[in-house]
Amino acid sequence: MSFLTRLLLLVFLALVPVCALEVWNQIDQRRQRSEEVHEHARQLLSLLGGEQQRLVEGVRQMLELLAETSAAQALDASACQALLTRTGARIADYLSINLAGTDGVILCSTNAALAGRTIADRMHVRAALESGGFTVGEFIRQRHNGKPAMPFGLPIRRNSADGPPIGVVTALIDLGWLERYLSEHPLPDNASLLVADSNGTVLAHAPTRPGAVGSTLPQRFRPLLDADAVGTARLTGIDGIERVFAYVPLSAGVRHIFVAIGIDHDTAMRGIDDALWRSLIWIAATLMLGLLAAYLIAKRHIHQPVRALIAATERWRSGDRSARVGAVDGPEMSRLGLSFDALAEDLDRQMQANEAASAALRASEERLRALVENAPHMMWVNHPDGTLEFVNAAFRAYTGRMTTEANRMEDLHPDDVGHVQAIRARAIAVGAPHEYELRLRRADGAYRWHLSRTHPIHQGGRIVAWYGGAVDIHDIHRARDAAEEAGRSKSRFLAAASHDLRQPMQSILLFAEVLRPHLTDGPGLDALGRLQHGLEILKGLLDGLLDISRLDAGIVAPQLEEFRASDLLRSLDDAYAPLAQEKGLDWRVVPCQTTIRSDRVLLGRMLRNLVENAIRYTDRGGVTVECTLQADHLLIGVRDSGCGIPADQIHRIFEELYQIENPERDRNQGLGLGLAIVRRLSDLLDHPVTVHSQSGQGSLFSIAVPLATEDRAAEPQPAEAAPAPPERGETRLAVVVDDDPIVLAGMESILHAWKFDVIAADSTDHAVERLERDGRRPDILIVDYRLRDKRIGTEAILRIRAMHDPAIPGLIVTGEIGTEPQNDALRYGFHLLHKPVTPRTLAAALSRHLAGSDGEDRTAVADGAGRPSADL
Repeated sequence: MSFLTRLLLLVFLALVPVCALEVWNQIDQRRQRSEEVHEHARQLLSLLGGEQQRLVEGVRQMLELLAETSAAQALDASACQALLTRTGARIADYLSINLAGTDGVILCSTNAALAGRTIADRMHVRAALESGGFTVGEFIRQRHNGKPAMPFGLPIRRNSADGPPIGVVTALIDLGWLERYLSEHPLPDNASLLVADSNGTVLAHAPTRPGAVGSTLPQRFRPLLDADAVGTARLTGIDGIERVFAYVPLSAGVRHIFVAIGIDHDTAMRGIDDALWRSLIWIAATLMLGLLAAYLIAKRHIHQPVRALIAATERWRSGDRSARVGAVDGPEMSRLGLSFDALAEDLDRQMQANEAASAALRASEERLRALVENAPHMMWVNHPDGTLEFVNAAFRAYTGRMTTEANRMEDLHPDDVGHVQAIRARAIAVGAPHEYELRLRRADGAYRWHLSRTHPIHQGGRIVAWYGGAVDIHDIHRARDAAEEAGRSKSRFLAAASHDLRQPMQSILLFAEVLRPHLTDGPGLDALGRLQHGLEILKGLLDGLLDISRLDAGIVAPQLEEFRASDLLRSLDDAYAPLAQEKGLDWRVVPCQTTIRSDRVLLGRMLRNLVENAIRYTDRGGVTVECTLQADHLLIGVRDSGCGIPADQIHRIFEELYQIENPERDRNQGLGLGLAIVRRLSDLLDHPVTVHSQSGQGSLFSIAVPLATEDRAAEPQPAEAAPAPPERGETRLAVVVDDDPIVLAGMESILHAWKFDVIAADSTDHAVERLERDGRRPDILIVDYRLRDKRIGTEAILRIRAMHDPAIPGLIVTGEIGTEPQNDALRYGFHLLHKPVTPRTLAAALSRHLAGSDGEDRTAVADGAGRPSADL
């Protein structure tokens, strides 16, 4: 299709909606006019129907009055005739009235000549006598003149309305009433009236048409006669003119009478049809003139300049870069021609530049191909279907394969095939780069670890190839495995070393406490105090090593719960406010009622480590524990005004045994394990820890704790009373089971010092045997977990409980770092302590369990409690 044709089509399409709108408007006006004609016919019919109803109602009232007269009640023919003669002079000539007895013989009539005749066979007479009420009969023809008339009947009753009829009064209305109505209400010039009976016989027609009355309606009128309700229809009348008829069917209005008023459709629509044709002629003329004008203008100002542009373009396509359009007719096309010529000049210059760039690109591609070909790592390009498009020399040398060979999965180690295929499938599905480590088979059959990266190459919105490379990381992989094994060995070493050191350490702690009552002079007590201070430092080191070993071994499982942060902050305030005041520092805990979700014990350990560090490294100023509510978590911060942390050391403070400004390893400044434990607990709980610090200005450590799903307060934890010495004279029986003689002796000695009777045994069987000889019920059971001959202390507690009482408290004191002691303690309700246990901690545990078993207030077995426990 040429440009000119398309332009004319565009003009045509632009004019068509306007023309269509005008045609639609004319058609809509014609439809509205047709509706008006139908409505006019209905109105004329409604007026005629109303007049007919009023006429029937008047007849009914007249018959009722006549039936009540004395002449009618007495059936007096002479009196009745005189009455009807007077009545006939006053009523219209189209109305006649008869009065007859029950035998149907007329006694009197407005037409005296009818007296003595019988009307017993008339349906309206029988219906009136049988129904006992006013009756409208079917149209009949009067016997004396043959005129069609509409009959009415009303029974005459004597004395009582409920009595039997004694006669009947009837009325006949011929179509003279219709002539009178039409004389008073003439029809429009284009309207006609049609009245027919149930047989379709025409009773009346206006305007008068010779031969119409008495004829039968055409069959096309039958649906109108048989209709269920008043309506309108368009059909040809009996006069041959197409009309819009409003009609009353036989079943509606006056019984068995069909009435229709028709309006000449063509006459009513002539004006609107003439307007429609005038509009169509105007539209056609406008359309033709518009197309002609568009054709002439387009041919001169568009078609000819476009032909010049096409000719110049064809010359360009054939290689003639000198082709130009030059001057053309029309300002717009002239500018277009000049723009085309300028574009041709630019294209000529660009093509010359592109030719030079293409030559340079080919040279660059050759250099890049040489670089890729000689790269030390394997490189390749895959088609989307997986076939190889290119491989470099390193690929060919390693695999011994060429580009023409298929990309075989057999080159992968069998254990890596499933993993690699899954990663590839996910990446290919979304068209994303991907990487993975895998073992590739070398040409000699050996497998080596490689890091493979693959990237999609897009063109035209789709992936046309995949570029890949593989780096040999076999040596790095082996080094990483060796490093991981070294880490596991370190953890095993720390666990074993801490366990082996705990046994003698436990006995030293116990014996040191046993010595206290035997030293009375100042120098001896001072030396004992220094000894216990050194033992506590050593215990702190072992506790730190144990905690790190347990965390590295993965045996610490968080117990998440929802509780108020205020519960945790209150315990910090109670524990560390005296320490801060003792050092002369300002101490403040900001109130916080937010409900959080965490492990109460592990989060408390993190905060205690941070608070202890803050107090330790702050000499003046203060320490503040604060809370900041954010979108989905609570930020709990520990802020101090201490020495701060140099920026170049912040990333190292979470390493084991690393301390700032403590090259001499002063134990009074801690061991360097607190923040290492914080980091491990942060990873375990998924509570990120952030640090903000400036050297010389203090630090802020913040822990991000998730908010609870529901804002509800957890049940407050009951505060534990500080232990106090037992009442004098009270003696309790303790059973101690430990396979280490030194620890067993130390435990026995300190329990004796606390006024306990002690049964000490190195095995379960020995303990049971001694208890059987003693005969008493033990008050407390203290057992080591791991005994000789692969026996465990849990067995000792259970056997002794079975002998005496299941409610006897059980306490496991162990150097194990595995999960077995913890699981047994949870399962059977034991208390678990990790060696070395200080006498003060042991005393507090005994106090709690003894008080619980006796149902009494908590009673301690040693002097007051010390600082908060650092155990996990």
